[in-house]
Amino acid sequence: MAAYCMEVVWGVLSLMVMTSLSFGDSNEDMTGLLPRFTKDVPNITVTVGRDALLPCTVEQLRGFKVAWVQVDTQTILTIHKLVITRNPRIALLHNDHRSWHLEIKNVRESDRGWYMCQVNTDPMRSRQGYVDVVVPPDIIDKESSGDITVREGQDVTLTCHAKGHPAPNITWRREDNRDILLNTAQRGRSSGMQGNSVASKSKDEELRARDSDEDEDEDYPGKGFGSDGSAKVVKGETLVLKKVSRLQMGSYLCIASNGIPPSISKRAHLRVQFPPMAWVPQQLEGAYIGQELSIECRTEAFPKSINYWTGPGGDMIVAGPRYEPLLADTSYKVFMMLRIRSVTVEDFGTYRCVAKNSLGMTDGIIRVYEIDSPKLYHPGEVTAAGGETNAEDFEERGGHSPTPSYKQESGKYKSGQSGKGLNEVAGEQDPGKSYGREPEHRGRSTLYEYTLKDPFDHRGPSGHGSGAHTRASVLPLLLLLLLLLLMTTTAEAVCGHSHL
Repeated sequence: MAAYCMEVVWGVLSLMVMTSLSFGDSNEDMTGLLPRFTKDVPNITVTVGRDALLPCTVEQLRGFKVAWVQVDTQTILTIHKLVITRNPRIALLHNDHRSWHLEIKNVRESDRGWYMCQVNTDPMRSRQGYVDVVVPPDIIDKESSGDITVREGQDVTLTCHAKGHPAPNITWRREDNRDILLNTAQRGRSSGMQGNSVASKSKDEELRARDSDEDEDEDYPGKGFGSDGSAKVVKGETLVLKKVSRLQMGSYLCIASNGIPPSISKRAHLRVQFPPMAWVPQQLEGAYIGQELSIECRTEAFPKSINYWTGPGGDMIVAGPRYEPLLADTSYKVFMMLRIRSVTVEDFGTYRCVAKNSLGMTDGIIRVYEIDSPKLYHPGEVTAAGGETNAEDFEERGGHSPTPSYKQESGKYKSGQSGKGLNEVAGEQDPGKSYGREPEHRGRSTLYEYTLKDPFDHRGPSGHGSGAHTRASVLPLLLLLLLLLLMTTTAEAVCGHSHL
């Protein structure tokens, strides 16, 4: 400390001595021109860690001296060609007795402030420039939220604090780029927020606006409810979520930026706990003996649930030759499917899809009932038209009825044939009619579409009997022949009488 004080005192004394010497020179030649600055010292902005250069150009310096001073701390940095300060990051670049540039290496925040380039004239001449040291944003971890777990229905406040120069701006986004639901209580009504205009939506539009994850083409409990009370970006150090639901579960990004690259972000993952719930798209399934049948169930739970099936006897179903349980989960949602490879009498009854976690359990019920199986053609069997099939017609069909039209179920799993659904329970199939299903009834059974045909009914495309058509076409020919015969007989009689 004493050495530093001595250095400052020596620098001040040196400046005073040079000033007095310059006065003597100026007094000797009063008609000479005094030093002048060719341009002002500029204000510069530099990022922390970079190098800064403050230029100072003086003409007609003659015997006068140039010095650099840090104004805020009143520290003499350089005098003429000497660097007075012991700061190793300070350097002086000079050339031709007119350029006196101050260089600051590896700039720090403490270097921010005013710097003066002065000439020891009487009065003193000087120019000042400001060095602004900018700092990229940095998030203060101790003062910012991390991962958090809450129960569904509670309020959550996420905080994020950052430092930097200029002061950073804080914005919040969801990592999956979905809208941030600020208040789930605003479902079904429009809400206005500063900087985010939200319009009300009809029920159909609301359903179409829900999240687009796989298997979310059905409307079942726990899905999104439109954009009311939501925003893509939320500004501010705090993010308040009212009465959180499972839809708000996910990662939130706190992004700090101040125009100085790079921006920085911090992830806060929100977990929302709730007991399991189940949804069954088709509660009644019809099947016949020997059919391959698939039944479906969907559940939601967090923490992650344990999922399994129980059969008609109440026992847990495990994978084996008869059954194939399938699971597919995304986040807190689970898609369950049970495939029965070949239905037997023991397979008819009530099935349950069960979901359990630490907060509770639930199940969905599906009843499988028996339906009649499609019949095959056999030689000599009486058909719906009342005739018997012959052997030739039977061989042409290969011993089977016309191939049923099987409509494969769309979805992530390829399933086999399944029984008819709830809407078809009201009536039995009429062999003389064709049956089908609407494409929107997902999970319903696959039906066969065919019409029984009398092998001895040789009717054409018009649907009229070919025998009746033949009889109708022969009658005019007979009448024409009789008319020709009568005309011939009459002609011969007339000719014979005229001859006589």
